[in-house]
Amino acid sequence: MKRIGLLAAVVAFMGWGCFVEVTRVRNPEPMFRAARAQAARHAGRPGPAHQLNVLAYDPSDHQLVRVSLPMWLVRKADHHGDWDIDLDDERGERAQRALKRHLRMRDLERAGLGILVEVEEDDGERVLVWLQ
Repeated sequence: MKRIGLLAAVVAFMGWGCFVEVTRVRNPEPMFRAARAQAARHAGRPGPAHQLNVLAYDPSDHQLVRVSLPMWLVRKADHHGDWDIDLDDERGERAQRALKRHLRMRDLERAGLGILVEVEEDDGERVLVWLQ
């Protein structure tokens, strides 16, 4: 739930302008398959990204979280340094430092459309990030 908690915190600070869906599922594979297909439809297309998408699954509580953020909001957060994450403990501070260090707008803008990263941990935790 570490990544999903971080994801929820990021979305909470941003407020409006994004789509967040939280679902309890036993088997997230159909949703990941559909998300990969959606990302594949955009891969290789010219032009800038309009949306950052994240799909994350926590097997410990069978929680699937999907977040879609318009790129103008991602740019605004990056420009203002608004990665203010409040998890009421030191995890929030670590998460904030990690975001500032690893989520750089210039890298996102150079990445192109399609899948940026897909991770599946040994414990079943999964994350898929793509641009469209």
